[in-house]
Amino acid sequence: MRLAALALLLSAAVFAPPASKADQGPSLDALASAQLDEGLKDLYSLDYARSRAAFRKLIEAEPDSPFGYLFEAGGIWWESSQEYGLFTDTPTLQGLFEEDVDEAIHKADDWTRSRDPRQRADGYFVSGMALGTLGQWRLMKHRWIDAYFAGKKAVKQLRKCLKIDPAYYEADLGLGVFDYQSANLSGIAKLGILLGMRGDEVRGLHEIRMAADHSRYASRQAEEFLLSIYLLDKRDSRAALPWIERLQNDVPGSPYYVFLEALARFQIDDASGSRAAARRLFAAAQADPASFRPKWLTLVCGLSGGACLAAEDARGALSWIDDALESDSGREPDAFQALLRFLRGQALEDLGRRDGALDEYRKVLDLPAFDFTRDRAAYCLDRPCGRDEQLRWLKSMSEGN
Repeated sequence: MRLAALALLLSAAVFAPPASKADQGPSLDALASAQLDEGLKDLYSLDYARSRAAFRKLIEAEPDSPFGYLFEAGGIWWESSQEYGLFTDTPTLQGLFEEDVDEAIHKADDWTRSRDPRQRADGYFVSGMALGTLGQWRLMKHRWIDAYFAGKKAVKQLRKCLKIDPAYYEADLGLGVFDYQSANLSGIAKLGILLGMRGDEVRGLHEIRMAADHSRYASRQAEEFLLSIYLLDKRDSRAALPWIERLQNDVPGSPYYVFLEALARFQIDDASGSRAAARRLFAAAQADPASFRPKWLTLVCGLSGGACLAAEDARGALSWIDDALESDSGREPDAFQALLRFLRGQALEDLGRRDGALDEYRKVLDLPAFDFTRDRAAYCLDRPCGRDEQLRWLKSMSEGN
């Protein structure tokens, strides 16, 4: 499994606050709970700036709580796993992420010394999740030993949380991620064996499913884990599809899960279902093109990480686009076909087939326009629009330009 996918897996767990029942520790007040819900909804709808603003308001509402810092750090990390080159392009955002992780660990440590067992459980949970995120950060920087020991300490804190409250299913999610990841990352798995700590894939999947089915706040994040495991790691789109559908029900305004449905259905030979999902996604983009523009970078690059727009991506895109255009051959020309023709031209450029790309751009100019299709087709007729230019353009749209 590639690093970006693993980052998405572990960072998802940090969005789980404690259950708000009176007998399970302090709950977020109404304002903070509303900000958390808004932040998650915006995050999964790919409205990253609004999501960060919501998490920041949560910090302002409860500045002494470690949860706000944990949520903001997790949101930034999830965004960085989806937006190609985010930390490189935005070092201040990387700095905020590091500060949030440090604050979450520091404030959680204070809670672990509380006389109140419920607050201690919350403190151990936040500490474990923050340390797990820190471990992911060190993995990204290839600091394998440091990453391993951060993960080992995270597991220790999460187990202390469950010892106090065995029904704290949010902690099961964190433990499940560590079990699954350490069993499947060959370098970390070998290191764990040498240092006396092993992962267990079967146990990890069971723990994550327990969180999906029983936790009050982490169920969506556990579903996201399982979706990512089946879609990206095991490449089992049939097993991933039920989790995609569950998340569509949980986050009905998210274009991300409609996109994943289109991908999964095509991979299980449900081409008509895939096209129907793509049409739904296009309808959302056409309804409000300006607000949709920042989301294109995640949709194009989110599953590929550093390999975004590489030849494998381009060939896969061509396969889908060619099938969709063939199925549309008898339809009245529309803006959806213009988008497909433009994207086909981009894929051909990525494969070094500039002449074929030029033919597609010319066809775009004769079709009904969708948002950027005519302007970009005209631009790419005048100059090559290979991978570097495409990434520059996608990043500029993600920044609102």
